[in-house]
Amino acid sequence: MEDDDDLRDNLCEVLEVEGFRAVGAVNGLAALKYLQAHMPPCLILLDLMMPGMSGGEFRALQLDDTHLARVPTIVVSAMAIDHQQEQVRGAAGYLTKPLSLTDLFQAVRQHCEAAH
Repeated sequence: MEDDDDLRDNLCEVLEVEGFRAVGAVNGLAALKYLQAHMPPCLILLDLMMPGMSGGEFRALQLDDTHLARVPTIVVSAMAIDHQQEQVRGAAGYLTKPLSLTDLFQAVRQHCEAAH
């Protein structure tokens, strides 16, 4: 999930070039609707600062959903991440913006298999 259209599109594109299937969502509500209508993904990349439903609000709903709670979530933020914050507790990892593609690919590979 990423509210910046260009960044979201670029992230999906570079992940797909690396062999991963990626679907972007503009905010937590859009992501939640998508996830409830599709098979759970191998990983969620979660931006905390988004309009509408924030990443923190999404995370609370994710953890309350028995199917989505099992999906590893990597928190992505431009701000320093306080690991004690409710919305990031139990996250599978943390990435700071601007993103390093090396760190991104390494984090995704830990949870997902590339298609190629």
